[in-house]
Amino acid sequence: MNQKTHNFESPGFPSIQIFEDHFEIKAIDHWEYRTFAYLAVKKIKYFNPNNQWWNRIMITTSFFANNDPLILKIILKNGGDWTYVTSNKYNPDFRKTINQIQSRCSI
Repeated sequence: MNQKTHNFESPGFPSIQIFEDHFEIKAIDHWEYRTFAYLAVKKIKYFNPNNQWWNRIMITTSFFANNDPLILKIILKNGGDWTYVTSNKYNPDFRKTINQIQSRCSI
C-alpha cells in the first residue's frame, strides 16, 4: 500500500505530499496535485531567478531582488520540467522536504 510519509503545507509555498514511491506538488495558484515518480526526476533546482550571473551585471536588479519569489523547478528525465513559485522567506521545513525528495530520487 502506498502510504503518505510526509506532508508539507505553509502559506506562500507549494503544498508537497511525499509517498513511498512518488511525491505530489500543488502550486500556490492551482487546485490539484501533480504526481512525480522518484525514478522520473533528473534534477531539482531551488533558486532565486535574480541571482544569476547576467542579473548581477545590472545594478537595478539589486533593488528588487529581495522581494521577488524563489523558484522550485522539477526537471524530468524525459525532458519535461515544472516550475513552482515559492515565498522569498526562508522556511527550514520546506528545505528539509526538498532534501528528502532529492535523497529519494538519488540526485
